[in-house]
Amino acid sequence: MSASKDKLNRKQQIEAGTDKRTAAQAKEKAQQRKSAITYTIVAVVLVIFFAFIFIYNSNWPSRHLTAVTIDGKDYSVAQANYYYSAAYMSFYNSYADYMNYGLFFDPNESLDDQEYSEGMSWRDYFRDAAVQNMAQIQMFCDEAEAAGFTLSEEDQAAYDEQMEALSTNWSSLGYESLQQFINLNYGKGVTEDMIRQETYRGMLAAAYAESIGESFEYAPAQLDAHYADVADQYDVIDYAVYSIAAPAEEEASDETADETADETEPADEAEPTEEPEEAETPAEPAVDADAVLEAIDGTDEETFAAYVSENFDGAEITSTTLPGSSLSADYSQFLLDSAREAGDADVTVAEDGTTYIVMFLGRDKNDYKMASFRHILINAEDADGDGTYSDEEIQAAADEAQSVYEEWQAGDATEDSFAELANERSDDGGSNTTGGLYENVYKNQMVPPINDWLFEDGRKAGDTTVVSYDGQAEGGYTGTHVVYFAGFSDLTYAQYIADSEMRSDDYASWSEEHMVGYDPSTSHMDMVGKNH
Repeated sequence: MSASKDKLNRKQQIEAGTDKRTAAQAKEKAQQRKSAITYTIVAVVLVIFFAFIFIYNSNWPSRHLTAVTIDGKDYSVAQANYYYSAAYMSFYNSYADYMNYGLFFDPNESLDDQEYSEGMSWRDYFRDAAVQNMAQIQMFCDEAEAAGFTLSEEDQAAYDEQMEALSTNWSSLGYESLQQFINLNYGKGVTEDMIRQETYRGMLAAAYAESIGESFEYAPAQLDAHYADVADQYDVIDYAVYSIAAPAEEEASDETADETADETEPADEAEPTEEPEEAETPAEPAVDADAVLEAIDGTDEETFAAYVSENFDGAEITSTTLPGSSLSADYSQFLLDSAREAGDADVTVAEDGTTYIVMFLGRDKNDYKMASFRHILINAEDADGDGTYSDEEIQAAADEAQSVYEEWQAGDATEDSFAELANERSDDGGSNTTGGLYENVYKNQMVPPINDWLFEDGRKAGDTTVVSYDGQAEGGYTGTHVVYFAGFSDLTYAQYIADSEMRSDDYASWSEEHMVGYDPSTSHMDMVGKNH
């Protein structure tokens, strides 16, 4: 081949890219392009992976994913977490003592693994409670806004106080920051602003709901008519009873039972016949009912007690006072008969064969005025730490209470000055911020010495006394009260009961009517409540 021809071939190979050097260069560039593409793909995958990990472990999903939708309004997983925690903490605070005895659930174990009811875990229960609370609060807030309703100054002050506590108390509870406190107690995504907003909405809803309940009005005649319909549930029955257990049945011997079985066993070829069921014959009383009633019917409790003592060895009657709804079904019909008079007696037999001898002693129809009073409680102190109160320790509380009473008498001796002193000196946490006031008190609501004084004949506004109470035997407090009688209510207790029932029914009807359209829909609820 000539030099010119070789030169021409090389030129053609170069142009065609087929010479070895050019081919090698082309191959290397191709590999570089492939590597670049591979590295790019890997980099993208890694970015996506780490972004997923970051997002999963961050608060982004909780704050942006919708968990509940109510009437077109979306609530995030974080907001649902807030309501879940509120439902959980409300339940826990109410029943913590019971959980110490193994009731309800173990707060140290996963709620997913603890059954509330068949097919429902305790976590499911609190999720459902959260969603229902969200729906109710939204409805009441919507209604409040439409009515131009806002928090009162008192409620606004209470809200401000709660928010101040939220901002400052976390450090004293051992948390490193407010957000750590929120995360551990409310769950992912919940923020301080969210707590402030939802707490305000909750208080607004509660205040508006209360205003609705208070808006219903009833005339005294309406209240009396309603109470007449429910009197058997609430009237208080005073009665005495003596019970005689049914005699134990003798068990047949094995031999006798076998013989009976042999005698009654049908032949193989005979078809068993079904005997028609006979009506059960009422059990006979364990006493001669006619003789008992002849001896005590129309008499009194003392005669009843003497009869039982004479005719039954070591026996005593039981005298008690109960509302109609708490009476035993074995003799409630007799006691609740409107024609019943004091001294009426009866003998009844329960299904288990127990015989009851019952005497009606009286019926309180709750037609008395309720009382209002203020008090200053001085608790006895267990100075020696022995777990009980000695006579000296009880007397020390009485002496201090007497000193407080004399201090009040030496001043203006008015109801207002008594209220101020109650806020300063009373040990009763339930009333020492409200001037020691208790309103609409019914009979036997308070401890006996206060109850007896409040409802003593002739009691009038402005009366005062000092009474002591030793509740050690009942596991209660021991101390001395300085008491100021503020007056009687306008309603009788019967009317108060009727008012409460009617108001509750009307409120429930109003709420049910206005909840139409507030049916919630849920998603991503598996993310809610993971902090408990």
